[in-house]
Parts: sequence; C-alpha cells; structure tokens
Amino acid sequence: MHRLLTELVEPFDRMPEDAAVDLLEAEWGLTPHTLERLDTERDDTFRFDSDGLPYVLKVAHPGDDHALIDLQLAALAHAAAADPGLPLQRVVPSRGGSAWVAVDGRAARVFAWMDGTLARGTEPTHAQLRATGRMLGRLNLALRGFGHAASGRELAWDLQRLPALRELAVDAPAMLEIIDRFEIDVLPALERMPQQVIHNDFHPGNLLVDTSDDGYVTGILDFGDVVHSGRVNDLGVALAYLPMGSSPSEAALPFVDGFESVVPLLPEERALLPHLVSARLVQRRLLNELFEQ
Repeated sequence: MHRLLTELVEPFDRMPEDAAVDLLEAEWGLTPHTLERLDTERDDTFRFDSDGLPYVLKVAHPGDDHALIDLQLAALAHAAAADPGLPLQRVVPSRGGSAWVAVDGRAARVFAWMDGTLARGTEPTHAQLRATGRMLGRLNLALRGFGHAASGRELAWDLQRLPALRELAVDAPAMLEIIDRFEIDVLPALERMPQQVIHNDFHPGNLLVDTSDDGYVTGILDFGDVVHSGRVNDLGVALAYLPMGSSPSEAALPFVDGFESVVPLLPEERALLPHLVSARLVQRRLLNELFEQ
C-alpha cells in the first residue's frame, strides 16, 4: 500500500478520558466539569466545559509530525490576521503561552468551542450558496502569501496526489479512467495554475451556519488538511459536496459566483473545475472505502 494510504489508517491507542482531564489541568489550568469524546478519524477530540465555558481539546495521532500541527495553527493565525472578520476557531494558549504542547509524543491543543449548526443536511438558498462561496474566497485570499516549511506536505486528500490512489481503484474501471485522465491531462495543466496554501476541506461537515440568515456561514472548522496546492483546488473540493438540485450547475453557479467576487479565476482555472469535482468525488469514495475496511 502507498505510504500516504498507510498513514491514514495507522492504528493508535486512544487517549483515556481521565488522561485528557489530567492534561488539561496540568498544561492549561482548566478543570473540566463535563468531558465528551467526539468521533474523529485520526486523533482524539474532546468537548469539555470549564468554569461555564465550552472548549475543544484535540490530541494528534502519534504518527503526525509536529511540524504539521504547527502548519495548521500558523495557517489559522495567518488567515485570522489577514481577514479578522473570518469566523475561525480561536486557539487557547497553554499556561506556558504555547499554541500546542507535546504529550507522550503527541501534539495537543485547545480551541474555544464555536456554537452553531453544522451545514450538513441543510438546504441553502441561492443567496446562501453565494455567501458560502464568497466566504471560501475570503479564506482563500487570506491564505495567499502564507508560507511554512511543512506546507509542501504529501497528503492523500490533496487533489494533486490523486494518482497515488490508483491501487484502490483496481476493481473500478470507471474510477481508474478518471484517475488516468487526471494524471495525463488535468495535472499538468493544474500545475501551471496559481499555487498557494489552501484550506482544502471546505465542506458542510466543517461549516457552522445560521439557516435563517443570508450570510449563512458562522464558523469555519478544521485546518487539518491545509496544503500548498492549486488555488482553484479549494473551489473544486467545495463544489464536490454541494447538493445537486435539479442539475449539477444549480448550486454550483451561485457558489462559484460568490467565490469569484473575491478571487477571480483565470479562464484556464475555470475550465478545470468539472475535472476537479470528478477527481474529488473519486478521491472521497476511495478513501472512505479504505476507512471502512
């Protein structure tokens, strides 16, 4: 199995709840009154309350390079500074003033909890879809110019790494064809397009929303997949999760319009979007099947 895939499914011992409580008291001076484990793929995540305030503790997979945690937090800080109006998670520093601490070789960090409804399962209006696309455009623009030594990471969820998933599609000729076409035709063109660090995971499971407001998005979560890649990939990834409605373009058009109101695309980038959506759908299907094994 390709190394990128092995890393995704590498087993690890979950942190016990009492160890999480001890960690919070020792490193953050926070005493949880309630603590709940949240379901996550590759780390330990807990929601807890301390002195009446809600927080989230995230403890990285033991195999995760600490440089990647630093990348995620640095990207979050850069975006917040570049566009203070973005609804981003707030990092809670440790007692020592650090954004994260090491515990048994794992990187732990605490965020203030963000209230809201997950976008998953909601039915956004055209105005809300446009606002969501605009929000992604603002985030994409805020990350422009951000650099980090670890941003060139190899990541299975990076669209430009799609060919690495070929071995997962050996029994799916239609998906193999998409991967082959992507590698031969799309990837060379994509590599000539503007490149930058992108969020790379802007989907309904990572967005908090107010369904009664045209502004819609009230929170952007999870910088865990940030990577230096094609600028337009941020949009291609997001489009792959949109409701189709009566046609594939019904939701996509207002979303793209909103994005381009902030980040106008090159004609060549726009032409790549259908291929990027297809690539993400294949990537998502193959990796989700891998997780289910």
